Amino acid sequence: MKKENKDVEKLGILQLHYYLAENLHSMDAKTYNKVETEFLKIVEEVSKILDINVSTEIQALKEGGIKAIYKFFLKKKNKRTLKLVMSYFAGIVSVVIADVISDEIKSNPEYEKLEMEKIRLEVEKLKKELKEDKEQEEKNKELIDSMAIYISEANKIKLSKSKLYDSLQKERRIEKFSVQELDFNFKPKSKENFVPRKDFEKFIINDIIVDSDYKYDVTLEIISPVLNQSKYSWRALYEDKVILFNLKDDSFKNDIIRKGLQFSNGTKLVCELDIKQKINDEGEIVPSKYLVYNVSQIIYTDGITVDV
Repeated sequence: MKKENKDVEKLGILQLHYYLAENLHSMDAKTYNKVETEFLKIVEEVSKILDINVSTEIQALKEGGIKAIYKFFLKKKNKRTLKLVMSYFAGIVSVVIADVISDEIKSNPEYEKLEMEKIRLEVEKLKKELKEDKEQEEKNKELIDSMAIYISEANKIKLSKSKLYDSLQKERRIEKFSVQELDFNFKPKSKENFVPRKDFEKFIINDIIVDSDYKYDVTLEIISPVLNQSKYSWRALYEDKVILFNLKDDSFKNDIIRKGLQFSNGTKLVCELDIKQKINDEGEIVPSKYLVYNVSQIIYTDGITVDV
């Protein structure tokens, strides 16, 4: 008999159910793996926002369509989170995945930071309002639903949900998908949250446009210049990080050739920097490309400054 791990505490159980056409019991393995990957990312982000240190185990698959059962455990080193919140963890994940429709990704990184702080503050406030009182069970359910709605506003959650439902939509045999909380005897603890195939697209975010971060009067320390009209990228040090950038100042490019401007390691350019951004696979806004415009000064290592 397998010994129970004393370093963890049971949190809850969640079942993902893939309903397949014609009572089939198999589906594309790549689709299944993609869905489960995004599901685990959602679980990780929800646990992070709730400040709960969660480990996840998968139970043997069941047929009837295809059912995947996940067990959540609390690592004992994380005891400071409200115990009542922990008991609702699986239910919160269920609501986040199946009940809250995603809207657009927030494309401004500063706004996303502020939004994440707002989410954490609102979640902390709701956690304090939970009470272990049978007379407040309905109120607790409302608080948990509100918590799930706030958590669903995080970019990482939206992106993983979008990828999850996009994978489901690509598997034509899936007619609907559901999430359901089970008790520790694997009996239903909550209603089954169904998402029919026609609603998959409501969770998918197709066009993710991220705003550029345009900066003025930026100083770049040149590591490797491009002294001709080629399309190779320059290398420079910016905010203690090595970057590759494309020089888009045609006037300055012509001056390099016409005036024979020289650059040594450590020469600095004062310019405008357009930082193109993208959403990475983790839902974070990160730089994707650096473009330099309107070079105004060259600062040489001996201190001489040349206005351009």
